[in-house]
Amino acid sequence: MWAFLRMMLSAALTALAVPFYLRWSSDQADQQLDKMQRAVHFTPGAESPLPPEVLAGAAGLSISHFAIGRTLRLRWWQSILSLQFGVVLGVFVFIYRMDAEDA
Repeated sequence: MWAFLRMMLSAALTALAVPFYLRWSSDQADQQLDKMQRAVHFTPGAESPLPPEVLAGAAGLSISHFAIGRTLRLRWWQSILSLQFGVVLGVFVFIYRMDAEDA
């Protein structure tokens, strides 16, 4: 019972962080695409459309999730399961917010 509550707490914290990360990474990718278009005048450029900061942010989000899982004394499979559940929940919240802003 306590393990389930710890897993849900870990998933909830991840679900809270994911929408903010997705918003930020979307803005970063848009800025990168604008920068690439200005730099090369609509010809293929040498820069990646996904900035390194976005990949570092994803790694940081994952690492912090597992650090919280260790703090809550979750087993590895429990941490992975709560990560998956938290990401799915966070993506749904992000999509819901995007739909609410468009309406």
